[in-house]
Amino acid sequence: MRVAALLLAIPSVLAFDYVVGVGKDETTGQLGMGFDPSSVRPQAGDKIVFEFRAGSHSAVESTFKDPCIPKPGGYNSGVITVADGTPVDSKGLPTTEYIVKDTNPVWFFDQAGGLCTKGAVFSINPELTHVTPYRWPNAGQFRANAEASDPTTASVAPTSSSASSTASSLRQELRRIRLQPHHNREPKHQLGY
Repeated sequence: MRVAALLLAIPSVLAFDYVVGVGKDETTGQLGMGFDPSSVRPQAGDKIVFEFRAGSHSAVESTFKDPCIPKPGGYNSGVITVADGTPVDSKGLPTTEYIVKDTNPVWFFDQAGGLCTKGAVFSINPELTHVTPYRWPNAGQFRANAEASDPTTASVAPTSSSASSTASSLRQELRRIRLQPHHNREPKHQLGY
């Protein structure tokens, strides 16, 4: 009985925490855009700890194909705002956690502020190599997909309730315009019968 309990406890002891800075430049280690590191290769049961830096940032799960659009039912940290001027590696920065379910690739982007189309993306367990001429889901291609995304269709998180209500009103108005019948149009050519 003791051996079984000990064996059950081993995976939780062996789980590893990966701290990922959101709003931290991976190349300089300073405040900036993106995730630091931008890619990790954890095992099932490991934890990703998203640690948020100065400004408004988020960690939102997406897909390889649509890197700047939230995955339905996927992880979403919500927008986390840290006061401007907060040093990059301050103690006590806000965090959220994501538990890795398996070793399949998982894709994230920073939805706050429209940073995804500038390359603010993060990947878990991407393919390591590009073995064929096809676009395999590796971290470099994921970032390229994000940067090639149309900024007008990329998802941007509202940072306040007024921004949220404005976005909602705009969506309703656009829907109304698209659904409006077009029977008021003049024919292009008048036939003289």
